[in-house]
Amino acid sequence: MRAVDPRVERTVNAPEATARRWPLWAARVLALVGFLDAAYLTASHFAGLGLACGPGGGCETVTTSRWATLGSVPIAAIGLGYYTMVNLIAWMPATSLSRDLVRALLVLTGAALVVSAFLFYLQAAVIEAWCRYCLVSAGVTLLLFLSALALHRSTRPT
Repeated sequence: MRAVDPRVERTVNAPEATARRWPLWAARVLALVGFLDAAYLTASHFAGLGLACGPGGGCETVTTSRWATLGSVPIAAIGLGYYTMVNLIAWMPATSLSRDLVRALLVLTGAALVVSAFLFYLQAAVIEAWCRYCLVSAGVTLLLFLSALALHRSTRPT
């Protein structure tokens, strides 16, 4: 066992690795799912293609509403940038994942969760239609936040 200087931020040690394994792998898988979801929505937007939404529709109503862009930038493209940042953090080697990076992941996913809640509200109360892909992204963001929270708790200093 190596001595740990309390002034130095801890990275993963053997006992911590077990506690951090599931939230880190959950974050990795979820970040990939979110990236693919946002990439599909972004590509569909720029290609002008309809979404494969299934029975009940609603996707087109949401993704073509005035709330679907911020200026000229599709919300899906902003989501793609968000998931790219989450992937960059989540896929770092566990031994390189400092408390500051875990904290950044927690803040990033927390902010995205607030945005997702607002977009969920817009679908329910303003647009009155549901986009399955948007709901997947909201669910993924919630689970990413919970994974980041578990990861943050497992990296607290002793």
